[in-house]
Parts: sequence; structure tokens; C-alpha cells
Amino acid sequence: MEKTEQIAEVLIARVEVARRRLADAADTADLAGVASALDELETAHGLARKAGITVPRPATAKDEESEK
Repeated sequence: MEKTEQIAEVLIARVEVARRRLADAADTADLAGVASALDELETAHGLARKAGITVPRPATAKDEESEK
């Protein structure tokens, strides 16, 4: 695996983790957690953009319904 592919995988995983943290914090009304997760999400997206990596959009319930 190329180094650029490894970097892409790491950054995409970082975005996915930040998305999950944000969703969890929002579900529990943890405002400090929301702020922290948003900061991490913005940082991870920024790093991906700078590296020219396209981060896939998260799947939505509508997307999952159309796959059935």
C-alpha cells in the first residue's frame, strides 16, 4: 500500500471517529463534547482537503432505504 493511501485511510478514519463522537455528544446533549467533536471534525476535514483527499459523505437513513 502506498504512503498516500495510508494517509488517506488514516484521515478518513479520523473524520469518521469525529462524526461518531459528534453524534454521541449531540444525543446526550453534551455541549462540551459537541464543541470538541466539531473542532476535531473541522481539523480532520481540513487536513484531508490540504492533502487532496476526498472524504466520503456519511450514509443517511435515506441512502440505506434506497439500497434495499
